[in-house]
Amino acid sequence: ESLWSMFLGAFDDIWIKVLCAALVLKIVLAVLGVFVPALSGGNDVVEIISIIVAIALATGFSTLSEYRNSSRSEALQEEYSKTFAKVMRNGKLVNILTSEIVKGDTILVQAGDKVPVDGLLFEGKIKVSQAALNGESRDETKSATTTMEEAESTDYASACKIFMGSVVTSGEGYMVATVIGDDSELGKINKALTDDDEEEERKDTSSLKLEVVAAGIGKLGVSAAAIAGVLHVVLSLMRANQAILVVSVLLLIAEAVMLMASIVIMAVPEGLPMMNSLVQSMNTESMYKKNILVSHKAAFSDSAYMNVLFSDKTGTITQGNLSLVEFITGDGNIVNNIQNREFVEAITLNNLAKISSEGKAIGSNNMDRALLSYAIANGYDDSKNDHEKVEEISGFDSEKKCATVKLKNGLVYWKGATENILEDVTHYMLPDGEEREFSAEDKKKVEEQMLVEAKRTMKLLSVAKISDGKTVLMAGVLCLRDNVRTDAIETVQILNSAGIQVVMVTGDAEETAFAIAKEAGILKDEKKDVVLTHDQLEKMSDEELKKVLPNLKVVSRAKPLDKKRLVSISQQLDNVCGMTGDGVNDAPALKQADIGFAMGDGTAVAQEAGDVVILNNSLTSIKDCVLNSRTMAKSVGKFLIFQLTVNISTLLMNIIAPILGWTEPFSIVQILWINLIMDTLAAMAFGGEPILDRYMKD
Repeated sequence: ESLWSMFLGAFDDIWIKVLCAALVLKIVLAVLGVFVPALSGGNDVVEIISIIVAIALATGFSTLSEYRNSSRSEALQEEYSKTFAKVMRNGKLVNILTSEIVKGDTILVQAGDKVPVDGLLFEGKIKVSQAALNGESRDETKSATTTMEEAESTDYASACKIFMGSVVTSGEGYMVATVIGDDSELGKINKALTDDDEEEERKDTSSLKLEVVAAGIGKLGVSAAAIAGVLHVVLSLMRANQAILVVSVLLLIAEAVMLMASIVIMAVPEGLPMMNSLVQSMNTESMYKKNILVSHKAAFSDSAYMNVLFSDKTGTITQGNLSLVEFITGDGNIVNNIQNREFVEAITLNNLAKISSEGKAIGSNNMDRALLSYAIANGYDDSKNDHEKVEEISGFDSEKKCATVKLKNGLVYWKGATENILEDVTHYMLPDGEEREFSAEDKKKVEEQMLVEAKRTMKLLSVAKISDGKTVLMAGVLCLRDNVRTDAIETVQILNSAGIQVVMVTGDAEETAFAIAKEAGILKDEKKDVVLTHDQLEKMSDEELKKVLPNLKVVSRAKPLDKKRLVSISQQLDNVCGMTGDGVNDAPALKQADIGFAMGDGTAVAQEAGDVVILNNSLTSIKDCVLNSRTMAKSVGKFLIFQLTVNISTLLMNIIAPILGWTEPFSIVQILWINLIMDTLAAMAFGGEPILDRYMKD
């Protein structure tokens, strides 16, 4: 947004509109005074200039502050969101910023990469997820082409055209850039979203509250002005010693109008727009230092009034660093290590994470990285794994709760939630590779042991192989640990004491979710607190959900649309809702929420949908965001009380003056001096107030 458009936008403020109306009235009276000298105030020019200066100062300062604040915010966002692509330049493969890509560039795209431009694949074969564009969870296969016929194609089903924003889920290849920037399909979508946002700009709760105050002050000012004006005319006529002429009455009315203009100006807290802009400007950089990147200032202000927070578990309440620590075998026993070749092949082929040059697992999700890290720690050599035998790989599907890889020989390696496959298991594999039949007794032992491990806050996962009608449970159930953050327990307690209901929404099993919520302090009263699974939530009507929502603490095995429904129902109960998210599927819920907290290591789609990016994924940073916002609200509230105290005092003096037969005690110039000069210093003082932890208890 340009500086000029911001300046024009400043005139939307109700206080500025009142000042402009007073300016027009004063100009009209001054022009009439030229023809009717008795209507002249004597110092009309000075007062007109004073009002113009007051408007210029109020709008100019707020505009410059907003422009500086926006520029800083955009610079921080640009710095944070810089992405790189592997591009051929002068015959060499180099990493460059995606913004530096031009048409005709040759780009290498690999599994895990986000496609930086629209283009054609001319070498290799890949699978891409186009969820950011069409919302479809299935992968599309893209093959090389030898022509440029589809260079301008907008068909997502095209066999060779790749679109910006798609994510490569498997394979690698070279593409040529044909459409870049805003002309790409994703660019057009983003532009349409931006246009919609401009048309339907949402006002934050602070602004809405200030508008209510403004309306009240406006009514008070107009009422006081009307009373003072009528009193001035009536009392002047009563005290008149001469015959009352029409001209005398008109002169008295003109004087009353000028008095009314003075009182209206007196009632207006001109320093408030300045104060708001000043406080926001002072907070931008300090918030970034606390790992909080504000994308939408209006929503950030709303966090002061947030009373419900729907939070992810992984990385927010827990550390987000999964580690594979033990296994439940198919006969219900616990073992600490499994290294047979087929199991290692299953967890590495059915995996989208990659090994970096430093020998560490990178990319994909924390589950894939944990499995690959386990394989690396046990001597896994990627060069010995034949990736050519893979026919098709499907990354984790949040709806199906599984990921699969199909080999060319027909064998399928399956990975996902244990309960989704346990009924179909026919055999299980022992740590040494021996296969045995999976009996009902074995199943019972496994389920009992799963319950024990879940209560220890273990995340449970199974790996199976499917071929020739036989489903073999490999290594039984994998137990992964993701420890609760050391600061999360205290943060949950602070948020609860601040009147914020924390609800953990996770894809984990009910027992695991229950144990982690209890450890984090989210679950306290097992008799009163409500814990729901996706299936239970789905069966509940909206009215039933509204009844249990005030006591809801945990939703397990949650699916993406559950989050959006929870936010929507909570908003119907007049709650101010916060929602955390990191995936593409979290975007609708992040956008629906009053404050969307996107995670720093989340997808670009989630970060674009969110209002605030939590760079370190920590619940503590969300608490800091609330505390900063409450401090801002307190500062504005204190300033408003201070300014209204001064304004109402001068207002009463101007009303009482006509009753006592005095001329108006304050001229317009003096009123503006009080409101602007004095209030500016007060605004700076209140705007620089320290952040106090006690505001979380208010």
